[in-house]
Amino acid sequence: MENNDFGKEFWTQRWKDHSTKWDIGYPSTPLKDFIDTLTNKELRILIPGCGNAYEAEYLFRNGFRHVFIADITEEPLQRFAERVPEFPKDQLLHADFFQLTSNGKWDLILEQTFFCAINPEMRDKYV
Repeated sequence: MENNDFGKEFWTQRWKDHSTKWDIGYPSTPLKDFIDTLTNKELRILIPGCGNAYEAEYLFRNGFRHVFIADITEEPLQRFAERVPEFPKDQLLHADFFQLTSNGKWDLILEQTFFCAINPEMRDKYV
């Protein structure tokens, strides 16, 4: 199901080449503003195609302990683990989103760039 233009090898190479121009270096303002409205710190939150996962770091540092980040390539997960070493390693999911199981349901999925990072043929399935 992996398309060479949007699959694991493609994204791994982008990370290795530091070709991550989409990365703003901090939690996006609209998502940060939304997160600031959340009062239930027990929410199970998934961030697919997490990239540098600044939103996950923000959530974690603000008391959310059930945050899971997923990416098809290990590069961003490794970088996140180095940046936020206290983040639970079992919540770093090296997985294809479309084959991910949650052992339950997510209360919230935070979307920033994953929709545009997947093969357009997969977008209906993602939605």
